[in-house]
Amino acid sequence: MFAGTIETAEKLQRNLSALTPTDQEFQTAFETAKVSNARLARYYLRSLEMSAKYEAEPWFVPQHDQLVINLEHVLPRRPDGNWPGFSEETVRQYTTRLGNLALLRASNNSDLKSKGFAAKRQTYKDSPYVLTSQIGDADDWTPETIAHRQKNLASLAVKTWPAKLRQPNASQRRSVSI
Repeated sequence: MFAGTIETAEKLQRNLSALTPTDQEFQTAFETAKVSNARLARYYLRSLEMSAKYEAEPWFVPQHDQLVINLEHVLPRRPDGNWPGFSEETVRQYTTRLGNLALLRASNNSDLKSKGFAAKRQTYKDSPYVLTSQIGDADDWTPETIAHRQKNLASLAVKTWPAKLRQPNASQRRSVSI
């Protein structure tokens, strides 16, 4: 673009296609993605939440202020004995997986701390965030549950960030902002 050889978005997309993963490659990588940066994790979850609601013009936009909405680790980084089914190694392996992360009000997050899943479950279920409330539907929180949730998030991620950009339909065009 800087050299002036690429003048259109279509030409840029064609030139980047060799570097851009396919939707299937992206989904497969997303299924095991870990995010250590809380700001990025909140961005990913907010974007996925908006896709989960299928709203071109949402009434409810997930809050980005971390003083209001925190990043919740369902399986906490420091379980303090409340998660006996998880070894130290398993905790290290799963705490930063996207499938283990959720958006939650800061006050709720502070109250939950490292409590066990049974004690946290109703708070998740009561969340207005679709993806967080789905956590409350789980019977238990295990490595398999985390992997399953992340696989579902990966399917949603392909719709949220498709490899091939789609033109918005008429109802979506007015919701696009700069």
